[in-house]
Amino acid sequence: VGDISRAIEGAMKPFCDEIMSALIEALQNSALHRSVKPPVLSCFGDIALAIGAGYESYLQVSLMMLLQAAQTRAPEDDDDLIDYVNMLREGILEAYTGIIQGLKDGNRTDLVLPYIDAIMGFLEMLASDRKNDYDNEVLGKAVGLVGDIGSSLGGQIKEQIRQPYVMELLKEGHATGDATIMDTCNWASSVVQQILTC
Repeated sequence: VGDISRAIEGAMKPFCDEIMSALIEALQNSALHRSVKPPVLSCFGDIALAIGAGYESYLQVSLMMLLQAAQTRAPEDDDDLIDYVNMLREGILEAYTGIIQGLKDGNRTDLVLPYIDAIMGFLEMLASDRKNDYDNEVLGKAVGLVGDIGSSLGGQIKEQIRQPYVMELLKEGHATGDATIMDTCNWASSVVQQILTC
């Protein structure tokens, strides 16, 4: 679904009702192996990027599914479950990023504002609760989301963006030494600074 979304973009719209229903059904299916759920969540972002403002009719249900998935935690001593939670978090971050970018492209970022505290709450949790993120995939995507939220919503989220956990994520991203993450951090930091000084 993600590849098709990227390939045909807006031409995807007539098929989205059925595709979104199938994705939601898959997420609600307790018999489905858990490894399928992170890429299913990520598809929300791909679809939003493809159809832009047309994603409005799917926004509420997809964000509810993302917020529900964001509550998943793993016990300290279960490495397999910790790895799964990290994959789930990557899928959630990819979905949020795609949804925000898609709505920005469609000039409808206002639709995200009612959910921004919950999305920022997820980032706050990631700043304090990341385990076994050895390759910093979760951190890199979290920093990217900070930048996307800031560049899409600007001064409307000044209060949320000035919270200490935002700076903590950016600081941790810089400390990784990973060139890609550091580039993302530099961009996100400049976006944050613009918001805080306006």
